[in-house]
Amino acid sequence: GPYLDYHYSDRLNALKLPGVTFREAYFVPTFSKHQGKTCAGVQIHITDRRRYQPIPTAVAMLVEAKKYAAFEWRKDSWDTQRPYWIDKLSGSPRLRTMIDDGKSANDVVAAWADEVATFEATRRKYLLYR
Repeated sequence: GPYLDYHYSDRLNALKLPGVTFREAYFVPTFSKHQGKTCAGVQIHITDRRRYQPIPTAVAMLVEAKKYAAFEWRKDSWDTQRPYWIDKLSGSPRLRTMIDDGKSANDVVAAWADEVATFEATRRKYLLYR
């Protein structure tokens, strides 16, 4: 977003997330929300695909982005029941509300631990290859 800066990649790299590093990146969108504005972000470089954890990494990226004062969750004007895009993408408002409440990325991911364990146990019996 236009509110991010090079510190965003510094903050993410300081987390020492497994199997990934971040490099600052800039671009100017030609359409949509920030059309014509210079936006900062990061390039994600996977350094070890066996250690890389995409979901915890994405949560950490959201937690760090939320620390910027101008950060806003994207909303739909037409959907009054579930106006936030992140709620649609994640399946519930839990991710957004936990981040809004100041929870760490580890806290957010840990909140799913029981559900993930149940899913993994159910999934295991359907795997064709071990």
